[in-house]
Amino acid sequence: MSANQNLTTALAELQDQLEALKSLSDANEFMVTALKEQGDALKAMEAEPAREMLRQQARAQFSPDQGITPDEAVLNILEKSLGKGLGAEIIPFPGASVGKAD
Repeated sequence: MSANQNLTTALAELQDQLEALKSLSDANEFMVTALKEQGDALKAMEAEPAREMLRQQARAQFSPDQGITPDEAVLNILEKSLGKGLGAEIIPFPGASVGKAD
């Protein structure tokens, strides 16, 4: 493989990681805004109805078909993080394995 091919491959991988980071950042911004604007209402709700309400809002915002700002990657992150029965946990960076420190 030539140096140009190696550089092209590395840049493509970097581009993919930057796009994934932007999606995570956009998902985080959505959640922060929701908590800032609706925190009291969300705290008053049971967990599952609160998650469902946030999923509906995420779909309205990011749905590829009818969203205000369509972004399937962001919607997928939010759908996963707001899934049924999930507790608070760190969502690993796409493609990276998350290990525990000893």
